[in-house]
Amino acid sequence: MQRRQLLKSMGAVGLGSMLLNPSIQALASSKVNTNAINNSSVVNYKDLFNRALANNPDLLGFSNVESNFKPQTLNIEGKIPADLNGIFFRNGPGKHERGDQRYQHLFEGDGMLQSFHIENGKVSHHGKFINTPKFQQEQQAERFLYSGPETKINKPLPVSNANMINTANTNVIPVGDDLWALWEAGSATSINSKTLDYQQQVTLGEEGKYGNSLKGLPFSAHPKIEANGDIWNFGLHPNGHIVLYHLSATGQVKNVKIVNAKYRGGMLHDFLITDKHLLLILPSLITRRAESDSQQGYFSRVGFDNNLPMRVLVVSKTQLAVTKQYELPSGFAFHYGNAWEESNGTIHFDASLYPNVDVLHNLSNVMQGEMNNANIDAKTALYTLLPNGSTNHTILDTNSEFPRVCDHITGLKNNYLYHLSSTNNSLWSDTVSSFNTNTGKEDKYIFGKEYLVEEHITVCPKRKEGSGYLIGTALHVPSKRTCLNIFNANNLAEGPIARAWLNNHLPLGFHGNFKMA
Repeated sequence: MQRRQLLKSMGAVGLGSMLLNPSIQALASSKVNTNAINNSSVVNYKDLFNRALANNPDLLGFSNVESNFKPQTLNIEGKIPADLNGIFFRNGPGKHERGDQRYQHLFEGDGMLQSFHIENGKVSHHGKFINTPKFQQEQQAERFLYSGPETKINKPLPVSNANMINTANTNVIPVGDDLWALWEAGSATSINSKTLDYQQQVTLGEEGKYGNSLKGLPFSAHPKIEANGDIWNFGLHPNGHIVLYHLSATGQVKNVKIVNAKYRGGMLHDFLITDKHLLLILPSLITRRAESDSQQGYFSRVGFDNNLPMRVLVVSKTQLAVTKQYELPSGFAFHYGNAWEESNGTIHFDASLYPNVDVLHNLSNVMQGEMNNANIDAKTALYTLLPNGSTNHTILDTNSEFPRVCDHITGLKNNYLYHLSSTNNSLWSDTVSSFNTNTGKEDKYIFGKEYLVEEHITVCPKRKEGSGYLIGTALHVPSKRTCLNIFNANNLAEGPIARAWLNNHLPLGFHGNFKMA
């Protein structure tokens, strides 16, 4: 898209347009309002959590990590498949505490990358904090310097843009020869894929016609990567506008536009693509005004409105413009697995659907050691959007989170949907599952109540759906150790065909991806 077209699209949403796209810059440099959280008294979450941990070992995965994990060769149970060679990267918060201060929400901790190098039947692990500018400053000061989205600290440093508090803690994807560690509200963070060293915060398009005009724009933690390597993503701004991105496999900008979604829910975690469209699914969320100190934080103010339908914005890939809108019954989803469309324009997609947004607030409760009512209550929902504007959906009985499909199927019809579920009343899962979207058949493996199971992803060396492997980590609570599990994707019920054990436990994380050798 030519610069004048981008400027015109900015003006169309009422943001103005001048040299260097000041409308985009306005989004990128919007000052973060911390006035409401600067002077409140500090809750001693650290003391509350440590007392709870002494009585509930399941909280181990939410405890603080003090330092990097040195490289280690893992002990193998079973046999690593000969065609499984590459690196499994995972990301998640690891630094929850500094001094006497503990963050009040799981989403606030500084990011820590985990790297599992699989080669010739052997597995090695290396874990390292992401040395963002924020992390560097606070390491030197040996205390938190900035209030987080939820946590109030005394006399925090001022925050003029989101990247100042970018923790790079949610996802990680290979981009060219590097890794990008991803957060919700700011830029991607470039990481050396071999050493896990921090390189820089990515300024999209800086080497081309965009210059610095895209610097600091929100870039979500859930990009979608097509089989050809193209990267699609979005970024939500608090004013209700959504930035849309189309990048090459090496991170070069192909197209950027902004749509005025008029969305005031405060959180939009994921989206979907088909071969022709992007799907922006806006949940039934509202942002409440703070009525007390307990609602001073950003996440605390996110509420659910049962009378507010979910909206689906269908966006053309070629124009990055909304072509159609649908309304669905009220609901909320952190994550979606896949979307695809028929030749007549009928669109299908799935969601791990929650009946409300309690799960978001439970992720705050667990930081002070509360596990009551922290169970996963999301269900797999299958939606159909018809060309005439009508919709239908089915909600399955099995609870579901972290849905995934084979990477090369993204945006195309998938026959299998992989996800986590739980047979026990706990915050984290204990079961890996697959669902055949054609037959309805379910295949699953239950780890048992001693394990806290994290996201498992597909690895398909032959790029054939239903073949290959499902791999992911789990924390074994009694031994305080984490293991990497490898399943045959077409037979989960037989259990892991191989398991690689660390000598220690890792913090429970969020998302990861595999880079083939």
